[in-house]
This record gives sequence, structure tokens and C-alpha cells, in this order.
Amino acid sequence: MTYLDDLRENNPLTICLTNHVVKNFSANGLLALGASPAMSEYQPDLEDFLPNASGLLVNIGTLQEGSWQLYKDALDIAEKYSVPTVLDPVAAGAGPYRKKVASDLLNHHKVSLLRGNAGEIAALVGQDVKSKGVDSTDVDDIGHLAWLANQKLEIPVVITGKTDAIAVNGHVKLLKNGSPLMPLVTGTGCLLGAVLAAFIGLAKDGDLIACLEEAISVYNIAGELAEVAAGNALPGSFQIAFLDALCKITNQDVERLKRVEVYCE
Repeated sequence: MTYLDDLRENNPLTICLTNHVVKNFSANGLLALGASPAMSEYQPDLEDFLPNASGLLVNIGTLQEGSWQLYKDALDIAEKYSVPTVLDPVAAGAGPYRKKVASDLLNHHKVSLLRGNAGEIAALVGQDVKSKGVDSTDVDDIGHLAWLANQKLEIPVVITGKTDAIAVNGHVKLLKNGSPLMPLVTGTGCLLGAVLAAFIGLAKDGDLIACLEEAISVYNIAGELAEVAAGNALPGSFQIAFLDALCKITNQDVERLKRVEVYCE
């Protein structure tokens, strides 16, 4: 059974503390894929939800008063119930406050996976990559940046861009699927964080990198299939086609279309 089969069979409850801009898209994307989303933002509510959850996403995209403490409380509750967590440090490279929040969560709480773009990840490991808001320029060697972040932060890392990189225990893979329309729809990166949170609780012992590879391949290949289905290549129709593709994508699609390279092992 593939991880995609496992997800569709078990409908893992995925708790998303995510930014206000993407809640609807993230919930619909998880439902289309086969997971069960809950967009809880209240500490007592999390005490009830997290014992039954398969994964938790903490996305710091729309920081406001009280957000930082909520993230900390959520990560503490998740650790208490051994729920794997994904941190999306949105715009951590855009200013010192966001970097401070993300660094605090990484340094003082148990995080299972860090997912971000090159600018966000670089900022958290002291590297210089230009970023503007949530956007980031590409780096010449995304594989090395993923390896460096994995070594410095001592947690698995996923970096997304034109090429995506996964780094787990010093092993790095590069993934080269996706559609150029994906960055034109607000929330595609944030939804990927939620998808990774849905998959990560299904990972078998010692096989996290394979689980992450499948999750990202499923997601990005769905983007390619959606681009073809949308036909006119405009963002509005692509967004709908992408949700449909997440629902329809098969293991055969993934095996036929995935483009994965080993960077180092």
C-alpha cells in the first residue's frame, strides 16, 4: 500500500493553525486528497482535537496578537500526545520579528518537519537569500541549502521552489515536478504544508524521506495534471482544476510522471 492509499483509506485528522488567507483553500485541498482537516485556533479546543490527530501544521503567515503563544501551546499539546508537527515559517526572511517567532518555535519546541521556501529556510540558518514578503528568489544549490538546514537545525527539512528539496538525516533528494501556475494561486505553498502534515503521521519508522517524497510528488504532479485540464492556463480555472486533480490523482500517475534525483546519501 502506498502512502496515498493509506491516506485515502484512513482520512487522517489534520489540525491546521494556518493563515487566514488560505484556510478555505487548505481545507478543500485536504478534503479533495482524502484527509480530514480541522482549522482549530483555540487552546482548549486543541486539547480535545490533538489526541485524535495524525498531524499538526503551524503556519505563521498572518501573525497577530496572541498568535505566538497559541503556536507554542499547540506544539506543547502535540508533543504531549506524540502528534508529528510541520512548521511553515512564512516570510521568516522578510523581517526580524517573524524570524524571532520561527526560531523560538524551533529552538524551544519539538518540530517534526520544517517546510519553507529558500529565503525562509536560509534566514533560519544564517544564510543570505533575498526575499520580499512571502516571496523568495531561487538559490543556485537548493540541495546544499536543504542539507545545511538539516544539519544545523537537526530536523527534517523541505525547501520548495522551481525544484524542491527534501533533507532527512543528511540524505537529500531533489524533486522536479510542478506547474508554473502554482505560484499564481495564493495558498499553494501553504496547502503543501497542510498536505505534508497529513502524510507525516503515516510515515513508517525510518522511512520518512520516502513518505515526504511521495507527498510532494503527489502534490506537484496534481499541479501538472491540473494545468493540462485547465486548458486556458489561467489562475482561476487552474485553482479549481487543481482541487479536482488532488481528488483524481492515482498511484499510476505518480509513478509515470515523478522526477526525483538523489542529491546526496
